[in-house]
Amino acid sequence: MSYDLPLVQTYTLPNSAIDTASVKLSVVGPAGLRGRLESIGAVITADTTDAASVVQVGTAATADAFGTLSVPVASAGASTNAAVILTDDDNFMAADTVVEIASDGGSTAGDADLTVTIAWF
Repeated sequence: MSYDLPLVQTYTLPNSAIDTASVKLSVVGPAGLRGRLESIGAVITADTTDAASVVQVGTAATADAFGTLSVPVASAGASTNAAVILTDDDNFMAADTVVEIASDGGSTAGDADLTVTIAWF
């Protein structure tokens, strides 16, 4: 598989508790394929309060290695997709490596439907 024809997968995490600092999902791409983060999005399903939470896509060693999304204080129904995606040429997800989707738990309350899209090649 080549970079110009990647296998694109979107991982959906419904009603994810973004007020809790934890790994929400760990994924590994198809055997032997490297990956690149394409997007992170959130639709708030329960009001976020006091402070923004940050959704991180990275590894166990570096939680935000591939990108982050700040989920602001907002009411249910609000959305955000202004992710900071690290796109350095050498910032590919290594083949057969665990990638973690996590939240830093910055808000005191809040849930969101999260989507993370990764292109595997």
